[in-house]
Amino acid sequence: MYPEHTALGYRKAAEQGADLIECDLAITKDRKFICLHEPYLKLTTDIANKTNFADRKKTVNMDDDDENFDWNDKGDITDWFSFDFTLAELQTLRKRQANNFRDPRYDWTETVVTFEELVTITKEVGEKQKRTIGVYPELKHSHAINKIFSENGETKRFEDYALEELDRLGFNSENSPCYHQAFEISSLEYVRNKTDLKLVFLTEQNLTDTVWDRLDKLNLAGMGVDKGGLVTPGHKDDANRGSVKWGAPTDFLDVAHKHGLKTHCFTFRNEWMKLYWEHGQDPYSQLEEFLELGTDGYFSDFPLTIRRFLHYKNMLCSPPSSSHLVFLSLPLLAMSQVLSFLR
Repeated sequence: MYPEHTALGYRKAAEQGADLIECDLAITKDRKFICLHEPYLKLTTDIANKTNFADRKKTVNMDDDDENFDWNDKGDITDWFSFDFTLAELQTLRKRQANNFRDPRYDWTETVVTFEELVTITKEVGEKQKRTIGVYPELKHSHAINKIFSENGETKRFEDYALEELDRLGFNSENSPCYHQAFEISSLEYVRNKTDLKLVFLTEQNLTDTVWDRLDKLNLAGMGVDKGGLVTPGHKDDANRGSVKWGAPTDFLDVAHKHGLKTHCFTFRNEWMKLYWEHGQDPYSQLEEFLELGTDGYFSDFPLTIRRFLHYKNMLCSPPSSSHLVFLSLPLLAMSQVLSFLR
């Protein structure tokens, strides 16, 4: 609804009832953490208009450390990267809406937001609403960033900095209102014995038995899966007007549950081009389908829609002691991502 990863977007998500606010962690040259969907800047900021930063544009390979499996490969990216700028420099930038089908009225009004600012927002809104609002930080492109650190003679890893910042902000135990997520399994393996935080593995790929064996050893709190690719596959219709479902839902959620993992799906959006024709342009229809399929949670760009759906289903936000759905929300990429886990 609002430009991604901005204080405005985060605050609105919290005010609309988000239980968890999601953020992708990007690191700065002076080793501060900002919230940014990718560590490169051109898509959502006015960096390209800053002539004083022109010489910092470069090409970086953003693949992971596994040549045989695509955890979250992006290939060679030519752009400006957060780790080449100080926080003060990044705060001179302004953000814009990344999606041209969404409200552009807030373009260039917000700057980058730090992870600490996000935590402050969750506490302020949570205090007003008399509830706890958690955070859902993602370790983004750890291998690619660690490779750059190593090339520059730095021995400390991206994950080490992230855990230090989380600890500084009070997130250091299994009971902390925080889920720590990553697409790269090696990154989760690295932090597993360094933190008691709840860990979540994200995937857009089907998993081999070897991968499931690795996941089984991580004592994960859950996993997040691509709803369209792994649960209800679809394809464009013959005139490329919209999308239709392709066959029956897969058994991916059932397999994850057999491994003892709570599993939420991403990303639920309200716009017609993000819904299958079978949903009748009605986001409630899609939410109902995934509830029946057994998803343990929703990532959504529209937290108020999820809240209203749960109200409609008589599954409102519940206290931690409840056995009902817990509504969690996460603003990522101009979206307020919503996650609800069954307790």
